Parts: sequence; C-alpha cells; structure tokens
Amino acid sequence: MSVDNVSVEYVPGDVVFVPRGPFQGCCGVVREVDAPRAELRLDIPMGRRSHRVLVGFDEVERA
Repeated sequence: MSVDNVSVEYVPGDVVFVPRGPFQGCCGVVREVDAPRAELRLDIPMGRRSHRVLVGFDEVERA
C-alpha cells in the first residue's frame, strides 16, 4: 500500500529503531499504524515502564 509516495511497510508487532530525537537509539514495538497520516504508535520500553510514542514513518527504521 502506498500513501502519498510513502510505502506502508509496518504492521502491528513490528520492531523498529528510532535513530534520532528524544528516543534516539531505542527500539520500539509498533502498536498501531495510521497510514493516512503516515504515523505509528510505538511502545518503547524504558526501565520497568513502557512509553507510548507517536512517530512518523520517516522517523524510524526497521530493526
């Protein structure tokens, strides 16, 4: 599936890497994919808690 020249290659359960930004160097698990907005909701584990983060498709890489 392609949305405005952005390929939707993520599905819930995928593990992605965040190369820059406040969660730089962290891996997260995709929980939701919002293809029309080209955004992902991730759970990023930190310590005993998991943080829910909203990122764009262009802000992550496949791990």
